[in-house]
Amino acid sequence: MIVLFLEGGLGNQLFQYAAARTLSKLRENDDIIIDTDFYKGFGDRRYELNKFRFSGIRIASEKDKQKMKYRIAKKKIDAYRQRITPSSGDDNRNLNNFYKSILAKQGIYICGGTVIGDTRLPLNLIKRKDIFLYGYFQHPRFRQNIQVKLKNVSVDMKLWEKDIIYGEHICVHIRLGDYVNNDDYEVCTKEYYYSAIEYIASIVKNPVFHIFSDDIETIKKEFQFAYPVVYENEKAASKCLVKMSLCKHFVISNSTFSWWAQRLSKNKNKIVVAPGKWYGDESIPFYLYDKAWIIMKP
Repeated sequence: MIVLFLEGGLGNQLFQYAAARTLSKLRENDDIIIDTDFYKGFGDRRYELNKFRFSGIRIASEKDKQKMKYRIAKKKIDAYRQRITPSSGDDNRNLNNFYKSILAKQGIYICGGTVIGDTRLPLNLIKRKDIFLYGYFQHPRFRQNIQVKLKNVSVDMKLWEKDIIYGEHICVHIRLGDYVNNDDYEVCTKEYYYSAIEYIASIVKNPVFHIFSDDIETIKKEFQFAYPVVYENEKAASKCLVKMSLCKHFVISNSTFSWWAQRLSKNKNKIVVAPGKWYGDESIPFYLYDKAWIIMKP
């Protein structure tokens, strides 16, 4: 079995599922068991993969959690989470990688997120009876895994899609929320959004900018847009992501949520404007920039 210890918002959940799914295919479509304990009592993050009709996955049962290997793996992952440090210095990266290399030999594979370095996927991991996955899996080696489609999304978007199918509709994702006063991430500036909007407006005719945010009321109060805008108030992350992906062009924030929106767009001629800095610490690379993106100062 493949056990995925899931955490984070929908954007991160999709990355994690994509990695587990590809590993599953290498193991003749082994079932993916998802541990969702992270979301117990976690108000602003919810398990969202159940909103999509993904095959071959199920939530871990109490019977699964009582298995010896499962309990040992979970305990070691929890210990690892307590041990890692927010510092991105070479010494800390080497120490983190050392712990991860030990865990990998035990069938516990950890792929880092922002400040955690990555270890190579051990070839013998595929042959293990049980594999335990933890991490964000935002790395080029998993790019081939990122083929999740939203065509089977189990929400009715027909009316909204009908309204947006004509014209030059642009998605603008402004991430606030937990990014405010967060050392790991920085909120993109108003100047970034204004410049990005101006750039797209200079190329497309009659643009309409759809504003998506986790704090839409603050955006209404503090931003002054020079072009027609529609403030989107959709609260459900799955529906919001689908709406964003239906737009023709994108101004994304340094967020995996808006990364997925542009990725899932069917517009082959889409314009994507992205911030040149993804993390608070500039020494930490973000590997998933696209060569076709327009990069602007955040």
